[in-house]
This record gives sequence, structure tokens and C-alpha cells, in this order.
Amino acid sequence: MPGQHRKCRRIEDVQRQLHRRAEAELARLERALEAAAVERRDIFAVMNNETFAPVVVAAAARRLRVIDEAMARLRREADAQRARTLEAAMRLKHAERLTESADRQARAQSERSALDEALEAAIARGCASFPPA
Repeated sequence: MPGQHRKCRRIEDVQRQLHRRAEAELARLERALEAAAVERRDIFAVMNNETFAPVVVAAAARRLRVIDEAMARLRREADAQRARTLEAAMRLKHAERLTESADRQARAQSERSALDEALEAAIARGCASFPPA
């Protein structure tokens, strides 16, 4: 049973690391998406300023298209990463349940062994206290 417990712990640790990595990647994607949205808002602010020449507006419009495409790609990646993060969280929860089960089994085995030893000791003491017949 101790070997089973160690295996479950290792599996749980690996699943925890995978889950943390998935969460970190999702956070990175969300930060990139937010940065693109900020840049997009800034470009719109520049385009709304009437003092700029049409050339600046045309360049800003091209940049907006690039940003919009990047945002669409980041949204797709973030959605896929959310699904991977959820899957990693479910695998981690499953690993935690396996570890808990292994812990319960190890405790039960330990308790059975302790009871067996106590019974054997009691029997040995009982036999030793009676003179041979």
C-alpha cells in the first residue's frame, strides 16, 4: 500500500503542475488580449482626432485590422486554453480523490496490522500465563 500511496502522490503532483501551467498560459493569453484591446482603443482615439491627415487614418485602419485579427486569434486560443485548463482541473481532482482513497486504504491496512499484532500479543500473554496441562 505505501507504494500505491507514493504513486498516487506523484500523479497528483504532476496533475497539479499541469493545472498550474494551464492556468498560467490562460492568464498570459488573457493579458495579451487585454493589451490588444488597449492598443485598439488608443488607435481609435487617434483616429477620432480630426487634426490628423488621412494618411495617418489609413495607417491606423490597417493597424486596426491587424489588431482585430490578432484579437480574434487570441480569443480562439483563450477559449481552447480554458477548455484545457478545465480538463486539467478535473484530472487534478481525480488524482486527489485517488490519493485520498490510497490514504484511507493505507490507514485501514495499518489499523488491521496493529489489531492483528495486539491480538497476537494478547494470545501470547494468555498462553504464557497458563501452566502447561
